[in-house]
Amino acid sequence: MATYPDVGDVMTETLKGTANETGFEMAMASPLLEHFAAAYDGQHPLLDMGCAYGRNVCSALKLLPYDEDAKVKVIACDCAQEHLDAVDALQIPEIRTVFGMLPSDLKEVQGIAAEVGGFSGILVSEVLHFLTGDAIEESIKNFKDLLAPGGRLCITMFSPYANISGRNCPVGAHWRRIFDERQQSGYKWPGEDINLKALVHELQASLSSDERAMSCFPSYFHVVTAQQLKNALEAAGFQVLLAREDRHPGHAPHFHNDGRESTQLVAVKQMPRLPEAGA
Repeated sequence: MATYPDVGDVMTETLKGTANETGFEMAMASPLLEHFAAAYDGQHPLLDMGCAYGRNVCSALKLLPYDEDAKVKVIACDCAQEHLDAVDALQIPEIRTVFGMLPSDLKEVQGIAAEVGGFSGILVSEVLHFLTGDAIEESIKNFKDLLAPGGRLCITMFSPYANISGRNCPVGAHWRRIFDERQQSGYKWPGEDINLKALVHELQASLSSDERAMSCFPSYFHVVTAQQLKNALEAAGFQVLLAREDRHPGHAPHFHNDGRESTQLVAVKQMPRLPEAGA
Protein backbone atom coordinates (compact mmCIF):
# COMPACT_ATOMS: atom_id res chain seq x y z
CA MET A 1 0.00 0.00 0.00
CA ALA A 2 1.29 3.44 -0.86
CA THR A 3 2.10 5.69 2.08
CA TYR A 4 3.11 9.25 2.70
CA PRO A 5 6.81 10.11 3.19
CA ASP A 6 8.38 8.73 6.36
CA VAL A 7 8.59 11.67 8.76
CA GLY A 8 11.71 10.10 10.18
CA ASP A 9 13.42 10.73 6.84
CA VAL A 10 12.85 14.48 6.98
CA MET A 11 12.60 15.26 10.71
CA THR A 12 15.08 14.76 13.54
CA GLU A 13 13.94 14.23 17.12
CA THR A 14 15.70 17.29 18.52
CA LEU A 15 14.55 20.60 19.94
CA LYS A 16 15.23 23.18 17.21
CA GLY A 17 15.31 26.95 17.63
CA THR A 18 12.93 28.84 15.35
CA ALA A 19 14.20 31.17 12.65
CA ASN A 20 12.65 34.23 14.31
CA GLU A 21 14.46 33.41 17.58
CA THR A 22 11.29 33.39 19.65
CA GLY A 23 11.07 29.74 20.60
CA PHE A 24 11.54 26.16 19.45
CA GLU A 25 10.07 23.50 17.27
CA MET A 26 9.39 20.70 19.74
CA ALA A 27 11.48 17.52 19.54
CA MET A 28 8.38 15.39 18.91
CA ALA A 29 4.96 15.92 17.35
CA SER A 30 2.10 17.53 19.25
CA PRO A 31 0.45 15.39 21.94
CA LEU A 32 -2.84 16.41 20.31
CA LEU A 33 -1.78 15.21 16.86
CA GLU A 34 -4.32 12.37 16.72
CA HIS A 35 -7.14 14.72 17.73
CA PHE A 36 -6.01 17.10 14.98
CA ALA A 37 -5.75 14.43 12.27
CA ALA A 38 -9.08 12.88 13.30
CA ALA A 39 -10.78 16.19 12.51
CA TYR A 40 -10.06 15.76 8.79
CA ASP A 41 -13.37 15.18 6.99
CA GLY A 42 -12.07 14.49 3.49
CA GLN A 43 -13.39 17.81 2.21
CA HIS A 44 -11.93 20.64 4.27
CA PRO A 45 -8.14 20.71 4.80
CA LEU A 46 -6.38 20.93 8.13
CA LEU A 47 -4.48 24.06 9.20
CA ASP A 48 -1.32 24.09 11.33
CA MET A 49 -1.06 27.63 12.71
CA GLY A 50 2.62 28.16 13.52
CA CYS A 51 4.06 25.21 11.59
CA ALA A 52 7.78 25.99 12.17
CA TYR A 53 9.81 23.47 10.14
CA GLY A 54 6.88 21.16 9.48
CA ARG A 55 7.02 18.41 12.08
CA ASN A 56 3.31 18.48 12.88
CA VAL A 57 2.08 18.89 9.30
CA CYS A 58 4.14 15.91 8.14
CA SER A 59 3.12 13.83 11.14
CA ALA A 60 -0.56 14.68 10.65
CA LEU A 61 -0.42 13.81 6.94
CA LYS A 62 0.87 10.33 7.79
CA LEU A 63 -2.32 9.72 9.80
CA LEU A 64 -4.65 10.68 6.94
CA PRO A 65 -6.09 8.31 4.32
CA TYR A 66 -3.78 8.02 1.32
CA ASP A 67 -5.02 8.72 -2.19
CA GLU A 68 -3.24 9.33 -5.46
CA ASP A 69 -4.81 12.62 -6.50
CA ALA A 70 -2.32 14.68 -4.43
CA LYS A 71 -5.12 16.90 -3.13
CA VAL A 72 -3.95 19.47 -0.58
CA LYS A 73 -4.90 18.12 2.84
CA VAL A 74 -2.81 20.17 5.26
CA ILE A 75 -2.08 23.90 5.22
CA ALA A 76 1.17 24.91 6.92
CA CYS A 77 1.01 28.50 8.17
CA ASP A 78 3.80 30.53 9.76
CA CYS A 79 5.01 34.12 10.09
CA ALA A 80 8.63 33.23 9.23
CA GLN A 81 9.43 32.75 5.54
CA GLU A 82 12.37 30.50 6.42
CA HIS A 83 9.95 28.05 8.03
CA LEU A 84 7.65 28.07 5.01
CA ASP A 85 10.64 27.56 2.71
CA ALA A 86 11.72 24.55 4.81
CA VAL A 87 8.28 22.97 4.46
CA ASP A 88 8.17 23.71 0.72
CA ALA A 89 11.58 22.06 0.35
CA LEU A 90 10.05 18.77 1.50
CA GLN A 91 8.13 18.75 -1.82
CA ILE A 92 5.01 17.07 -0.48
CA PRO A 93 2.12 18.04 -2.79
CA GLU A 94 -0.53 17.40 -0.14
CA ILE A 95 0.95 20.21 1.99
CA ARG A 96 0.51 23.87 1.04
CA THR A 97 2.26 26.76 2.81
CA VAL A 98 0.84 30.18 3.58
CA PHE A 99 1.94 33.25 5.53
CA GLY A 100 -0.02 34.24 8.61
CA MET A 101 0.59 35.83 11.99
CA LEU A 102 -1.66 35.92 15.03
CA PRO A 103 -3.79 37.49 16.15
CA SER A 104 -5.06 39.16 12.97
CA ASP A 105 -2.58 39.16 10.05
CA LEU A 106 -4.46 36.31 8.41
CA LYS A 107 -5.53 37.65 5.02
CA GLU A 108 -3.96 34.80 3.04
CA VAL A 109 -5.27 32.17 5.45
CA GLN A 110 -8.74 33.68 5.28
CA GLY A 111 -8.53 33.57 1.49
CA ILE A 112 -7.86 29.83 1.54
CA ALA A 113 -10.65 29.29 4.06
CA ALA A 114 -13.05 31.09 1.73
CA GLU A 115 -11.95 28.88 -1.18
CA VAL A 116 -12.45 25.59 0.65
CA GLY A 117 -15.35 26.44 2.95
CA GLY A 118 -13.27 26.51 6.12
CA PHE A 119 -10.83 24.12 7.79
CA SER A 120 -11.86 20.84 9.37
CA GLY A 121 -9.23 21.22 12.07
CA ILE A 122 -6.77 23.83 13.34
CA LEU A 123 -3.66 23.02 15.37
CA VAL A 124 -2.06 25.85 17.35
CA SER A 125 1.06 24.32 18.85
CA GLU A 126 3.26 26.41 21.20
CA VAL A 127 2.13 29.76 19.78
CA LEU A 128 -0.41 31.40 22.07
CA HIS A 129 2.04 31.80 24.95
CA PHE A 130 3.67 34.60 22.94
CA LEU A 131 0.45 36.65 22.99
CA THR A 132 -1.32 38.86 25.50
CA GLY A 133 -4.66 37.79 26.89
CA ASP A 134 -6.49 40.19 24.58
CA ALA A 135 -4.60 38.82 21.57
CA ILE A 136 -5.42 35.24 22.60
CA GLU A 137 -9.11 36.13 22.72
CA GLU A 138 -8.90 37.80 19.29
CA SER A 139 -7.09 34.74 17.89
CA ILE A 140 -9.77 32.41 19.24
CA LYS A 141 -12.47 34.44 17.50
CA ASN A 142 -10.50 34.24 14.26
CA PHE A 143 -10.07 30.47 14.63
CA LYS A 144 -13.82 30.13 14.96
CA ASP A 145 -14.33 32.07 11.73
CA LEU A 146 -11.73 29.93 9.92
CA LEU A 147 -13.20 26.58 10.96
CA ALA A 148 -15.90 24.78 9.03
CA PRO A 149 -19.00 23.97 11.10
CA GLY A 150 -18.11 21.07 13.39
CA GLY A 151 -14.40 21.80 12.92
CA ARG A 152 -11.96 21.06 15.71
CA LEU A 153 -9.46 23.40 17.39
CA CYS A 154 -6.42 21.88 19.13
CA ILE A 155 -4.18 24.08 21.28
CA THR A 156 -1.01 23.42 23.27
CA MET A 157 0.97 26.03 25.17
CA PHE A 158 3.14 26.29 28.27
CA SER A 159 1.34 26.07 31.59
CA PRO A 160 2.39 27.85 34.81
CA TYR A 161 3.68 24.52 36.10
CA ALA A 162 6.57 24.13 33.64
CA ASN A 163 10.07 24.80 34.90
CA ILE A 164 10.23 27.65 32.42
CA SER A 165 8.62 29.68 35.19
CA GLY A 166 11.94 29.45 36.97
CA ARG A 167 10.63 28.78 40.43
CA ASN A 168 14.10 27.76 41.66
CA CYS A 169 15.66 31.19 41.18
CA PRO A 170 14.82 34.58 42.75
CA VAL A 171 13.33 36.00 39.54
CA GLY A 172 11.13 32.96 38.98
CA ALA A 173 10.09 32.76 42.63
CA HIS A 174 9.11 36.43 42.56
CA TRP A 175 7.08 35.97 39.38
CA ARG A 176 5.43 32.84 40.80
CA ARG A 177 4.24 34.77 43.85
CA ILE A 178 2.75 37.42 41.55
CA PHE A 179 1.01 34.73 39.48
CA ASP A 180 -0.50 33.12 42.57
CA GLU A 181 -1.65 36.47 43.95
CA ARG A 182 -3.22 37.45 40.63
CA GLN A 183 -4.97 34.12 40.28
CA GLN A 184 -6.37 34.34 43.80
CA SER A 185 -7.58 37.88 43.03
CA GLY A 186 -9.52 36.67 39.99
CA TYR A 187 -7.34 38.01 37.17
CA LYS A 188 -8.50 36.65 33.82
CA TRP A 189 -4.90 36.24 32.59
CA PRO A 190 -2.63 36.07 35.66
CA GLY A 191 0.29 34.60 33.70
CA GLU A 192 1.10 37.63 31.56
CA ASP A 193 4.35 39.60 31.73
CA ILE A 194 7.06 36.99 32.35
CA ASN A 195 10.48 38.47 31.54
CA LEU A 196 12.27 35.36 30.32
CA LYS A 197 15.50 37.11 29.37
CA ALA A 198 15.91 38.30 32.95
CA LEU A 199 15.09 34.80 34.17
CA VAL A 200 17.67 33.14 31.93
CA HIS A 201 20.30 35.73 32.92
CA GLU A 202 19.65 34.90 36.57
CA LEU A 203 20.04 31.17 35.91
CA GLN A 204 22.99 31.44 33.50
CA ALA A 205 25.70 30.20 35.86
CA SER A 206 23.84 26.99 36.69
CA LEU A 207 22.49 26.13 33.23
CA SER A 208 23.84 23.47 30.92
CA SER A 209 24.59 24.41 27.31
CA ASP A 210 21.24 22.97 26.23
CA GLU A 211 19.42 24.96 28.88
CA ARG A 212 21.17 28.16 27.82
CA ALA A 213 19.28 27.79 24.55
CA MET A 214 16.34 29.19 26.51
CA SER A 215 17.87 32.62 25.86
CA CYS A 216 16.27 32.57 22.42
CA PHE A 217 12.89 33.03 24.07
CA PRO A 218 11.49 36.57 23.93
CA SER A 219 11.20 38.83 26.95
CA TYR A 220 7.42 38.44 26.80
CA PHE A 221 5.90 35.10 27.69
CA HIS A 222 2.41 34.18 28.87
CA VAL A 223 1.61 30.96 30.70
CA VAL A 224 -2.04 29.90 30.95
CA THR A 225 -3.86 27.18 32.89
CA ALA A 226 -6.26 24.79 31.19
CA GLN A 227 -9.18 26.35 33.04
CA GLN A 228 -8.27 29.88 31.90
CA LEU A 229 -8.03 28.80 28.27
CA LYS A 230 -11.22 26.75 28.57
CA ASN A 231 -13.04 29.83 29.87
CA ALA A 232 -11.90 31.86 26.85
CA LEU A 233 -12.95 29.17 24.37
CA GLU A 234 -16.37 28.73 25.92
CA ALA A 235 -16.90 32.49 25.99
CA ALA A 236 -16.28 32.47 22.22
CA GLY A 237 -18.91 29.77 21.70
CA PHE A 238 -16.71 26.67 21.43
CA GLN A 239 -17.63 23.36 23.00
CA VAL A 240 -14.56 22.16 24.90
CA LEU A 241 -13.98 18.41 24.55
CA LEU A 242 -10.69 18.16 26.45
CA ALA A 243 -8.93 20.53 28.87
CA ARG A 244 -5.86 19.37 30.77
CA GLU A 245 -2.38 20.15 31.96
CA ASP A 246 -0.08 17.31 30.97
CA ARG A 247 3.47 16.51 29.90
CA HIS A 248 4.51 17.41 26.34
CA PRO A 249 6.65 14.61 24.84
CA GLY A 250 8.63 17.17 22.86
CA HIS A 251 9.68 19.35 25.80
CA ALA A 252 13.34 19.42 26.77
CA PRO A 253 13.96 17.72 30.14
CA HIS A 254 14.70 20.99 31.92
CA PHE A 255 11.07 22.06 31.35
CA HIS A 256 9.78 19.02 33.26
CA ASN A 257 8.30 19.52 36.69
CA ASP A 258 5.26 17.60 37.92
CA GLY A 259 3.72 16.35 34.69
CA ARG A 260 1.50 19.41 34.18
CA GLU A 261 3.88 21.52 32.08
CA SER A 262 1.73 21.75 28.95
CA THR A 263 -1.76 23.23 28.74
CA GLN A 264 -3.71 21.20 26.16
CA LEU A 265 -7.23 21.80 24.88
CA VAL A 266 -9.45 20.38 22.16
CA ALA A 267 -12.63 22.25 21.26
CA VAL A 268 -15.21 22.06 18.51
CA LYS A 269 -17.03 24.77 16.58
CA GLN A 270 -20.62 23.84 17.12
CA MET A 271 -22.88 23.18 14.16
CA PRO A 272 -25.47 25.87 13.46
CA ARG A 273 -28.79 25.10 15.09
CA LEU A 274 -31.50 24.20 12.60
CA PRO A 275 -34.78 26.12 12.83
CA GLU A 276 -37.53 24.25 14.60
CA ALA A 277 -40.24 22.70 12.45
CA GLY A 278 -43.02 25.16 11.75
CA ALA A 279 -40.90 28.15 12.77
